[in-house]
Parts: sequence; C-alpha cells; structure tokens
Amino acid sequence: MSYEVTTLENGVRLLTVPMRNRDSAGVAVWVKTGGRYETLKLSGVSHFLEHMLFKGTRKRSTRQIKEEIEGVGGVLNAFTGEEATCYFSKILKPYFFRALEVLSDMVLHATVPQEELVKEKTVILEEIKMYRDLPAHHVHDLLGELLWPKQALGRTLAGTPETVSRMTRADILGYKKDYYHNSNILVSVSGDIEHEDVLKQLKSFYPAGKRRKPSAFTKSESRQSRPRTHFYEKKTEQTHLVVGLHALPRVHPDRYKLGLLHVILGANMSSRLFEEVREKRGLAYEIKTNIAAYQDTGAFTISAGVETGKTGRAVTVILKELAKVRKALVNPGELRRAKDYFMSQVYMGVEDTLDHLLWAGEKFLCSGELPDKEEIRQQVEAVTLEDIRSVARQLFRTQNLNFALIGPVPSQMQKNIIRDLVIEGS
Repeated sequence: MSYEVTTLENGVRLLTVPMRNRDSAGVAVWVKTGGRYETLKLSGVSHFLEHMLFKGTRKRSTRQIKEEIEGVGGVLNAFTGEEATCYFSKILKPYFFRALEVLSDMVLHATVPQEELVKEKTVILEEIKMYRDLPAHHVHDLLGELLWPKQALGRTLAGTPETVSRMTRADILGYKKDYYHNSNILVSVSGDIEHEDVLKQLKSFYPAGKRRKPSAFTKSESRQSRPRTHFYEKKTEQTHLVVGLHALPRVHPDRYKLGLLHVILGANMSSRLFEEVREKRGLAYEIKTNIAAYQDTGAFTISAGVETGKTGRAVTVILKELAKVRKALVNPGELRRAKDYFMSQVYMGVEDTLDHLLWAGEKFLCSGELPDKEEIRQQVEAVTLEDIRSVARQLFRTQNLNFALIGPVPSQMQKNIIRDLVIEGS
C-alpha cells in the first residue's frame, strides 16, 4: 500500500489511497472531534453539528448539497464517533472533484440556519427515542455508563433529550469554531486519483492561516475493583444483554492477539460462543463479540438476545467460555482458522474504495498510523497459542466485568445473575 501524505502550511493534512483501475473514487473530510471532546452540558453537540452541516452553506441549499452528489449517482453521508467526525462520498471518478468541493464547502462554510436547527432538534430527539426503543442498541449505551461512569466516553453520542433540547445555535457555532479548524482536519481520498491534483485543489479550498494546536480530550479512567451491573426492566419479547470488559487501546502491542481472540470467541458462526450458546443449547438467536478501541482505552463485549427464562443460563455459559480460554490453550487448528479469517477480512476490506478510505483515514487521524497489510500479516502470524491465553488472562477477570441487561427479568433472577458473575479460575 503506497499511501501518500502531505501537510499543508495551514495544518490541513491530505492522505491519498492509490487504487488504480477503479471506476469509483472516495473522499472523506475528517474532523478530530467527537463525543470524547464534549462537556456534559454540550453532550451530543458533535452529532448535532454533523446533522447541521447538511442544512446549507453560503453557496448551496440543503437540496443542492444532496443533488450535486446523488444527482450523478454518488453516495453522500457522515458519521460521528467518540474520537472523530467524518463526512464522506463515494462517486464515479469523473465527478470526484465535485464531491471534494461539496464536502469541503460543508465543513468550512455551513451556515447553521436557526430555522433548520429548530427542525433538526426535533429530528434528533426522535432519533434518541428510536434508539432507546431498540433494546439491542440501548443496552450498549447502558454498558458504556458502567465501563466509564461520569465520563464523556460513557455518554451516548446523540446526547440526552435534556442536553439536546437546551442546545442553542450559539453553542453549536462556538463548538464548530473551537474544533473545526485546519489542524483538526484530514482529507482522505481513494481511487485512481493523483495526489498532486488533489493537493492543488485543497490549497484553493482551505484558507491559509496560523496553525492551531490539535484538540485533546481528558483521558479515561478505566480501573475498577468489582463487577458493575445495570438491569433495565422493560416489557420486551426478548431479553438483551451485554457483557463488557475493559480492553486495549488502538495501538497496543497486543491488539492483534485480542483481534484473534475475538474471532475465536464470537466474530462468526464458527466461533465458540455461537457454537455453545446457539448451536448446542439454542439459548440465543444472535450472539457475538466486538472490540472497541480508542486512543487510551478499549472494551471487549459479548452481546446476545435471549428468551427471558433462559437468561441466567446464557450468562453462565458465556462466562464459562471466557474461563475456558483463560485456563487452556486453544487448539492449533482453531488459531490457524482465526488467522486466515482475520487476514481475509483485511484483504477483502481494502478492495472497496470507500471501505479502504475509511479504514486508513480513521487509523491515520486517531493514531498517526498508516495500515500496512504485510506488517499486519506478519504480526498476526507471530501470535502463538500462549499469546491468546495470556491476553485472555489479562482481560477476562471477575473484577473487570460489567453487565447490562434490558428485559422483563424478575428480581430473583437479577440477584442470581449478580451472584454468578464470576469468571471461573480468575
């Protein structure tokens, strides 16, 4: 992968992902801000601002922004994360510079009109209600509060009805001024595009000026001495639960070991948890693991939707599987399959112009790393059976457990679950 990177005199960075002989091209404008940069009072402001950037600029209306991209078959969207906000487009190569100009116009010249803000506030409040009505989603919000209590990282990205309702245009414009500056911006492009051609355009879009210091957030506090639980009683057809443990930061030396452990435990239908919880016992329709990695911390989660009466049994099986991988080495064939699966996902992911763009852009913005397939392969291949057990022993500890649940679980079952929250052999 021959990535090219240039930093303009004004602080804006350009990352090019050359992908020859592609009909499509991708462009993303990243801003180094997100939920972790927000105060409690302005919880949700990054997400609110992301919405407002689609509501018109000095030269384009809301409709014109969408039509200029979608009118030629392109994709236009955005997302807000804990550590970054991204505006992106995938479009046919002949229209690439149009997409670059539209996205840059949005980031630099959004007007945030008051009448649109009032309407969008209602939309976001409905979005918050929608996610709260989806227990499979909301249970992860509850887990975040357990993992990082009273911290920005533990709050929901959309904010709360209270914080969003109180937010003013001055709040949003002030936040944009503080964080949407050149030193926080990364433009990443992919496709059969020449780096120098994009660089020339960027110099005309992004004004000269004194560089500012890139933004920073308060580091997380991830220590805990005993399990934490949150039971949210709600009349649902299915009980949704998630087990969470503090894990590794983005660039931790053991991150590929944890990635392989994730594959072995719950990344696909061949995983241990899928086999034990669903296939053998029929306790859940869906069960999976996931890794969240940030600059200074991370989380490993196991989530499932189960029949309410089988909740306790499902939790017991999950914890026993965590204990097994702590106690005994996985078998060589299992590790081999995990390595092949992991690298296949990497290789297939970089075939698409947009997927590759977002992967490389986020890594570079948040960690300063540029991905290298060969280096990743070498590190993955170097992982041993003992490495897998070692990282499991490091993370899968009873005192590190967090457990959130949404469903009609009776109080006695809740007490039993709390009593049984033990990783055997810990």
